[in-house]
Amino acid sequence: MHDLHAIRAAHPIAETIQGAGVELLPRGRRFVARCPFHRDSAPSLTVYPDTASWYCYGCEVGGDVFEFVRRIRGLSFKETAAALAADSGSLPANITPLRQRAPRSLRAGDLEIVDAAVAFYEQTLTTFPDVRAYITRRGVSLDTARSLRLGYAGRGLTEHLRRSGFNLASAQRLGLVKWDQGAWREPFAGRVIVPNLDHARRATWFTGRAILHRRLRYLNVEAPSPLLGLAHARNFGHHAAVVVEGPFDWLTACEWRLPAVALVGTHLSPAALQALAPFDRVYLALDGDEAGRRATAAMEPQLRDRALAVELPRGVHDLNELGQVEGGRDCFLRALADARARHGVHVRSSDTRAARAA
Repeated sequence: MHDLHAIRAAHPIAETIQGAGVELLPRGRRFVARCPFHRDSAPSLTVYPDTASWYCYGCEVGGDVFEFVRRIRGLSFKETAAALAADSGSLPANITPLRQRAPRSLRAGDLEIVDAAVAFYEQTLTTFPDVRAYITRRGVSLDTARSLRLGYAGRGLTEHLRRSGFNLASAQRLGLVKWDQGAWREPFAGRVIVPNLDHARRATWFTGRAILHRRLRYLNVEAPSPLLGLAHARNFGHHAAVVVEGPFDWLTACEWRLPAVALVGTHLSPAALQALAPFDRVYLALDGDEAGRRATAAMEPQLRDRALAVELPRGVHDLNELGQVEGGRDCFLRALADARARHGVHVRSSDTRAARAA
């Protein structure tokens, strides 16, 4: 039996990927690269040192150092763990170690800019018929979208921030605008905006989902990714939380009035693990593919007896896909009940209706 935490700590994600021959380009606190797992003409792979994870927005796979090494070497998970455990962790002589970066919190001024941007994007959520159609097609009602402050990034953020008195250099540091060839450009333009809200419904972070065919499906604010929806899940109490992978999986759970959070990936960071500590039960409803199953298996020992693995119906890739079919909610509630039955968990009569469902 290997100490997975110790192995992960001994193999920093950026250094490991670079050591495999992948050229990493710095982008703020992240790195981007051409993905080695598919024919990639533009950098689709993003590496997040702060959360020790990676994700390819082209082939839509990701995970931690174990998943990368497993894929690049064609090994099983056990073989990967054994190989990394036996590895001294030293890098090839031609590789320069990358400095590990400590996660930083946004400053008050940065948070004001993020919230102002989300407020601007909210105004155009329902302006364009194709945006409304996209959201509803993904199984998210406009009422839910408005309650969670979803928006659409049309043009005009730069001028809005300028008129509101915000520093554009700070906005550029956050990745909201970019000075390029003598003009301000807006990287989030053409994306549905999904923010993370605090207890007062102030936006503290957001991601943008492209609704047209693009190489990068998601683009995040230049800040450590949070456990998306944590404040919203806490509104239901601390009886249970449903953990999903992506933003639209989380939106589906919110549409169903379930206490849920999204990892925005497949890696459970130490900060996310601590944030989940108050919940009595933690349902792991990750994607139904191999990466999701492997991530679930890795998280179960971290959460111990509070973890309940949820099995999605055969042929369903993720929760959002289930949310787009008739009877999806009832099907998922049965999956939650099955998870409780497998673990011998009984729902308390004092639980709220939503918590009893979860």
